[in-house]
This record gives sequence, C-alpha cells and structure tokens, in this order.
Amino acid sequence: MDTLGARKVQFFPKINVTYPVVVLTAQGSMAGETKHLSTREAFVRCSDPLPVNDLATVDIELANGESLLAEAEVVWSNIYGPDDDITPRGMIVRFTNLPVNHRRRLHEVIARHYERKLARKADSS
Repeated sequence: MDTLGARKVQFFPKINVTYPVVVLTAQGSMAGETKHLSTREAFVRCSDPLPVNDLATVDIELANGESLLAEAEVVWSNIYGPDDDITPRGMIVRFTNLPVNHRRRLHEVIARHYERKLARKADSS
C-alpha cells in the first residue's frame, strides 16, 4: 500500500478537455466549460464561480451529446483572482454523488482520451 504519512495515496487521472457545463444551484443556473476532468472532480471555467463549500448540480455534456449529471461540492474557487491561462476564472467541483453508470462512462472517456494520445505519440515516433 502506498502511503503518504497516514493518508493513502490515490491516483485519479484527469484529462484536459473542454465540454459544455451547466451548474445548477438554488439561485439559478450558470454556463461554463470543463478545463480538466476526472472521475472524481472537474475544473469548471465560468465567469462567476461559486464560493468554496457551496453545493450544486453539475450537468456535463460529452462530445456525443451524452449528458452526465452529478451532485458536487466546490473545493476550490477563483472568484477574485486574475482570469488568465495560469489562474483561469472558475472552480473545482468534487463529485459527491455521481451515479455508478456515469462514473463508468467517465472512466471510458478518460481511457479513450489516453489511448488516442498514446496512438498519436506512437505515430509521430
């Protein structure tokens, strides 16, 4: 078992991908897009990110029009900082309730992304 102190180290591969996102809260909805995506969390670029600890429902539209719906908690937010390539305006949401079939679908999307990346690398060699 890999450990770092008393915590178990877990690896959640993430991909740099842009998918449309709608964030639903009690106050309404806002549009955004993913910057990073894993089976555990997503970075959502948006103009008015929610504060840390806020809860929301996140609807991510995959490339084929398939929609993934998850309950999420904001774990990081860039509300006041600059909006540039280094620190883009947005928030990281951790999925707190992602149905098993949606998590499995995310695994497939991420695996396919890495397969294509490896194939491109092999073709360029």
